[in-house]
Amino acid sequence: MTLSKFKKRLKIATITSIAVFYGLSVYSLGRHTTAPDPLKVKGASTINQNEKIDKPLPYADVQSPKIISQSVKLCSNTTSGFQISYPANWFTTYNNDDQKCRYFAPYSFVVPEYVDKQLVPVEITALTLEDWETTVKFYENPNEFENVISTQTVDVSGHLAKKIETSSTGLGSTPRGYAQLIYLIFDSKTPLQIVYKQFNPGDDVNSAKVILEDIAKSVEYF
Repeated sequence: MTLSKFKKRLKIATITSIAVFYGLSVYSLGRHTTAPDPLKVKGASTINQNEKIDKPLPYADVQSPKIISQSVKLCSNTTSGFQISYPANWFTTYNNDDQKCRYFAPYSFVVPEYVDKQLVPVEITALTLEDWETTVKFYENPNEFENVISTQTVDVSGHLAKKIETSSTGLGSTPRGYAQLIYLIFDSKTPLQIVYKQFNPGDDVNSAKVILEDIAKSVEYF
């Protein structure tokens, strides 16, 4: 073996020994080193694995604190300070702000300039405290035009109210036996008079009374 071949082999052996030593060192170090805990990273809060994690709820379209059904609409009278809901397939209209939320019917209509009697099946009138006693007595006492069928004191949305059912005598412009239902809702600021009146012999009176009760129960003051 020549000197040059000996030096070449010695160089290869040395490099191989260094590589093997380095590999063994890295392997040994890796076995004895603990991997960092991903839940203990600086700046992150720890989580108890046994705790229930709330998942985000699906997006909900919230219209107001009280969900309004698609079957009703809202009507607000800012002049008198009240709001009611009424059937979505009904109609209401007005000529001035004082008439907002006053006239309601299951058909479209126009409010004339001068109204001297009930115009549509359902009407809402804002009363004064001075008018309250007179209005209650007018509806509760039988007269030549209306027979009183029943009168009750009921609770409507936290307000005391008079619920009065009458039937026409036929002596006036309304045919005999036509139904009328009245809710007189007392409020220290704005009492309300809510009236349903039958206009035609084929009217669904029972459904109309249910609708009137729902309207009365929906009253909110602001």
